[in-house]
Amino acid sequence: MTSLLLVFVKVTLMFVILKERSRDKAAIEALLDNVFGVARHNKASYAYRAASLPVQGLSFSAHSNERLVGTIRFWPISISVNKTPALLMGPLGVATDMRGYGIGRNLIFQGHIKAAEMGHKLILLVGEEAYYKRFGYVPARLHGLVMPGENPDRLLVCELRKNALQGVSGTLQASEYPQSAVTGSWAVHQANG
Repeated sequence: MTSLLLVFVKVTLMFVILKERSRDKAAIEALLDNVFGVARHNKASYAYRAASLPVQGLSFSAHSNERLVGTIRFWPISISVNKTPALLMGPLGVATDMRGYGIGRNLIFQGHIKAAEMGHKLILLVGEEAYYKRFGYVPARLHGLVMPGENPDRLLVCELRKNALQGVSGTLQASEYPQSAVTGSWAVHQANG
């Protein structure tokens, strides 16, 4: 008779979330190419990013043992002819071998917290509702929001302030954001996998 011994190992991963550093830009681009492919620039959402820089103070990177393992940026956009200000989140990228440790979740939380502190009220993104609904994202089409060239089922919106969507609908537009000095914050997270 053979006995079977099952051993469960709890893996702990330490990572740090920092404001994006200029020295990490090449590593960020390589990570995003690896996660999304080099054709990622052909997506409709990239046209909105080409018109401006990410909002200062709202670009973060995750590092584990000095290795860049995640990134997130927020870009200025506006909605309809009323030019209601909003943010376009993305891309959110996590190294494929580092998924499941909460890196993406913590990058999103850090971005949401800082965006709210800076007075932003709305964030839109292109992604899977099944993943992003846990962060408060809902289909943007239900609120009459449209991103030309993008699958309407993948455009999602999150209110950082209650009723921020009241009276807001229309087409998203690229926008410029004044690059004023914003003091960033960082957080250290320990995730259990």
